[in-house]
Formats: sequence, structure tokens, C-alpha cells
Amino acid sequence: MKQLDLDFAERGVVFWLYRAGWRLWLLLLLAALALLVGWGQWRAVEHDGLRLEQERAQLLKTQARQAPRVAVAPKLTPEQFKASQLVIRQLNQPWMDLLETLETTRKGRVALLELRLDSTNDRIRGVAEAKNAQEMLRFMSQMKAQPLLTSVELSVHQMSQTDPNKPYRFEFSAYWQPEAGAR
Repeated sequence: MKQLDLDFAERGVVFWLYRAGWRLWLLLLLAALALLVGWGQWRAVEHDGLRLEQERAQLLKTQARQAPRVAVAPKLTPEQFKASQLVIRQLNQPWMDLLETLETTRKGRVALLELRLDSTNDRIRGVAEAKNAQEMLRFMSQMKAQPLLTSVELSVHQMSQTDPNKPYRFEFSAYWQPEAGAR
């Protein structure tokens, strides 16, 4: 006779565990093992993240300690200081105003041949050539009329005998006032 299976228990978890075959137990065991391995890997990654964050903080501290210090300018000797002040003064002169002034006075038939600037004394010296004496004198009077220039003087003048046009070559000097040309 065939065996009767009388089971009046509820068909819940206990029922299925009791009736589970070896394949289901193997599947549950593999799932538990996979969860355990996953949890271990997650903990390892979390630990590595913390370790990397600590290494980064340590590296930032080391870099902050090894950062180059702000260089302090060396002390200048009095001679070096004086020379640097002279250079700064020369660079801060209103050169464009002076050159524009000289250009406006040159409107006649006068050619500027040479111009020497002495910024320590605020003085200019120049050599120019005019077609005749009237042009030379007009140039000098125009320079005297400029507000940027003072004490305009004609130093030397001569007529060139070797040139067929016989131009007047003359040297002039003037003091200039940088404050008057400041914009």
C-alpha cells in the first residue's frame, strides 16, 4: 500500500524548509555566501576610501609645509636705491608730451637732427637744421611759447657752407616741466 502523507501544518516557511530538497539548500547556501562576500568587498572598499582620504590629507599637509615661502626683497644699498629711483623717475617722465611739443614746434622748415634728454635735470638739448635764419628764429619763438618748456636758449648756430642750400644748423637747450605736461 501506498504511504499516506497527512500533513496538517500550514504551508508557510517551515513547511517549505521541511520539504525543501538538497538543491534549494544549496541555492540558499550559495546566496548566503554571495551576500557574505559582497559585504566583505563593500567593507574593503570603504576601508580603502578612508585610507585614501587620510593619505590625501597627509599629502596636503606635506605640500603646505614644503610650499615655497614668499620671497622677501633683498635690502638695497643706498647706491642701488638711488639708481633705482633714477630709473623710475626716467620711466615716469611724460615723454610723449615732450615729443608732441617738439613736433608742434617743428611745423616750419626745421629738421630735428639730434635730441638729448637729461631727465635728472629736466633738460633737453638738441641739434636742428633750418632752411634760413627766419625759420630758425621762428622755431625758437615757437619753443618759447610752449607751456611745457622754460629757459629756451639758442646755444650755437652756423650756416653750412658745404651744402648748396646753405642751411642753418643750430643747437638749442631748454628746461621742461614734467608737471605742466601731466594729464
